[in-house]
Amino acid sequence: MAPRPSTTWSLRARLLALVVVLVAFDAVAVAVAYVLGHVAFGLLPLVGYDIGTLFWTMGFDIVPLWPVVLVGTPLVLAVQSIYGYRMTLRDSGTTATESRASDPESVDAMRAKIRRSETADRLRERVARLAQTADMVTPDVTVIDSETPNSYVASRPGEQTLVVTTALVDQLDDAELDAVIAHELAHLKNGDAFVMTAAAFLPTVSALFTRTLGKTLQYSMFFHWFLGGDDEDGTWVAGGNIHLVILLFAVIAIPVTATLYLASTACYRLLSRIREYAADAGGVAICGSPAALASALETLTDDQRPTTDIRTAETGVRELCVIPHAIASDEQTPPEGRAERLAHRWRSVSERLLPGSHPDVADRIAALEDHQSALDRRGQS
Repeated sequence: MAPRPSTTWSLRARLLALVVVLVAFDAVAVAVAYVLGHVAFGLLPLVGYDIGTLFWTMGFDIVPLWPVVLVGTPLVLAVQSIYGYRMTLRDSGTTATESRASDPESVDAMRAKIRRSETADRLRERVARLAQTADMVTPDVTVIDSETPNSYVASRPGEQTLVVTTALVDQLDDAELDAVIAHELAHLKNGDAFVMTAAAFLPTVSALFTRTLGKTLQYSMFFHWFLGGDDEDGTWVAGGNIHLVILLFAVIAIPVTATLYLASTACYRLLSRIREYAADAGGVAICGSPAALASALETLTDDQRPTTDIRTAETGVRELCVIPHAIASDEQTPPEGRAERLAHRWRSVSERLLPGSHPDVADRIAALEDHQSALDRRGQS
């Protein structure tokens, strides 16, 4: 069995260290954007064959690096806190107002909306009761249709949202559901929900930028024959110099953004692993039953999701969930074309390189059982 953190102070120290590393990643991201911006600007003169401007630009004389990093890092942190929250809710297939604002397009959709609304109303009463016990503000509650039992919380200043799937409500009894909600409330009370919501921004954006660069290569006149693009309107032939600039930039930028994605995601997942133990302990303090949370974890993992669901789930939401399963349905289709196969291979390789997003469930259950045994011994003495 893997070792478990022994003290609250060690958890806090490790959490603080990883937060510092995440801030450092923000500074690195600003520096990377600075360098790639110079590269892009420096390559543009190739369209007009102005080679002298290229060397002047690549000398980084336009704006010094350090002022950009000092100003840009706080700006990135602000953007993370604001847009990381929206991005996290969007990536789960919902928004905080979706259940109220969307109009059903069929009778089945209307019934599903009514069911979600009724479930959300019942959960709000339960969440309010547990939040009062924890002496904290009651978060908004959103229920989404999913066959995967899961839950998570997202937070930014002034806004907190608890997301619960219909399958979670269906599969857990009252005590187990209270324990899982208490676990999520502990994330909010500990403050790590806000940190994780913001921290999801950099891995998500770097992954998106890397995919965009890959698509750019697919539609480049120099790689379309290899990656399987098409040129129905003949734009490749007409824009040869532009495609050369795009090719050179992508070849330089893809390794940089891919490395940034791997590094920031690894730190993000390590942060996720550490916070789960603290949230388990905090959830037990709110609901008062380690056995109920252990039972809930056993119930949620008895019917294991397919391993492909875990491997291919987008980074961002999975790390926030009580168990590491994707919430939104992720239908697996065989990749078509060389570009899709390469992208699939990249995802598979990166998942093998990256650490897991959660501690082993057996270790979490064992810790909760130890806690329950200690409570039983104290009760008998």
